[in-house]
Amino acid sequence: MKKQLLIAIASFAAAANAQNAFQQNGWVRIPDNTTVIHSNPTNGQTGPVLNRPVTANEVRTAVQTLSDGSHIRSSETNTFYRDSHGRMRVETDTGIMIYDPDAGVTYDLTKRNHTYTKHYDAHGATVTIAAAAHYSSVHSSSGWQTTQPKPAGTVSEDLTPQTVNGVFAKGSRITSTIPMGTIGNDQDLKVVSERWTSDDLRLLIKSSNSDPRFGVTTYELTNIVPGDPDPALFQLPSGYVEETHDEVRKKD
Repeated sequence: MKKQLLIAIASFAAAANAQNAFQQNGWVRIPDNTTVIHSNPTNGQTGPVLNRPVTANEVRTAVQTLSDGSHIRSSETNTFYRDSHGRMRVETDTGIMIYDPDAGVTYDLTKRNHTYTKHYDAHGATVTIAAAAHYSSVHSSSGWQTTQPKPAGTVSEDLTPQTVNGVFAKGSRITSTIPMGTIGNDQDLKVVSERWTSDDLRLLIKSSNSDPRFGVTTYELTNIVPGDPDPALFQLPSGYVEETHDEVRKKD
């Protein structure tokens, strides 16, 4: 598994039901300000959501089981903010992403060199912002692209609602099957994805993906505190300089 810090933005039509979608097209951004398309960005929070302000931690974990039975485990905790106006902010050790639905803009800040790029969102679009430390991918001339084939058969089911991380949530599960022989596998492979969402807070509370080829990845929203964060968090910090997309391309 190649490890990269990825910051993803996924923009969808307003009619799309992001709460129930397991696979969503979007953009992936690597910290050096190289922005490339990716077919399956990691899970994150979706907006705009008005009048439901919140601060929370996003905890992402990846566990890979090796052929000798040993495990490789990695985790990362980031901070998520959302205010009553629907603005969102995700902050990692290396970068910050700020989404402002009123301005129709998402700012992508790089802490290392105090620069940012500006992405314009389509009017009425639904936007997901996320930060992830681990993703199984390969680099090619056309960007970061997934190497895994899409499973053939899928079965969807609703799970019994329960309290997850202190929040009442509804759950759903999709089980996908990669038939024997598809990738040289001598038996069917089962890929299981779960999502737990809060209708009240309109948040993704927990998600997991179990894939025998790559291991288990989980996303959890923890330490959820309702209330408006400091408005300054949704403004560009002083000392940051805009980097144009032409300047970004010159780095490639």
